[in-house]
Order: sequence, then C-alpha cells, then structure tokens
Amino acid sequence: MVEFEFQDHPRHEVVALTGEVDLYCVGDLKKELIQHIDQNRERIKSLVIDMTALKYMDSSGIALMANLQKKLKAIGAKMYLVSVNSDIMNVLRLSALDSFFSIHENVDAAP
Repeated sequence: MVEFEFQDHPRHEVVALTGEVDLYCVGDLKKELIQHIDQNRERIKSLVIDMTALKYMDSSGIALMANLQKKLKAIGAKMYLVSVNSDIMNVLRLSALDSFFSIHENVDAAP
C-alpha cells in the first residue's frame, strides 16, 4: 500500500511517497498523479518524486515513473526522483533505467 502527499516547495511540485508501490496499488496512484498533472499542467515546471519514506517499488512502479516522465516531458516539464533507497536503486539498475531518470540525493539537490 502506498500513501502520497503533495508538498510545497519554492522550485518544484513535490509528491512524497510512503509505503510500497506494487501491482496492487499502482493503478490508483497512477490515476491520482495523472489527474494532478492534468489539472496543473500550466503551472508544473518540474515534479519531484520524494522516495524518502518509500520502502519498496516493483517493476509496475518503475513503469509508472517512466510513464510520468514521458507525460511531463510532453508538457515541457521535468521529473526528478529523490532519496531513492538502495533496494529501489538496484531495481532501476537491473532494469537499466538508472541513467534514464534524473536521480538526486534530496529535494533541494534537484535542479
């Protein structure tokens, strides 16, 4: 199960994920995030996915991140992943996607 919260930041739209992103919850998360992007497309210049409290993400979650990045790129916005734990980073490396995403240590480190 995953919970998410949009947070204020002076430079970015930030969504903090908590818990686990897997096949069972990814559909609801996708729906909510896409809806938020669509409703705020004129305002969003960058979206930071804060994974500080995210314990687990399977391949369906990685696919969601790729889809979000594609959607944001289409509207001229950027996406950053921050505070990615070692287990999720290993999934990204095994999928050869660690260089596909812009990954940073924390929200303030995202450009």
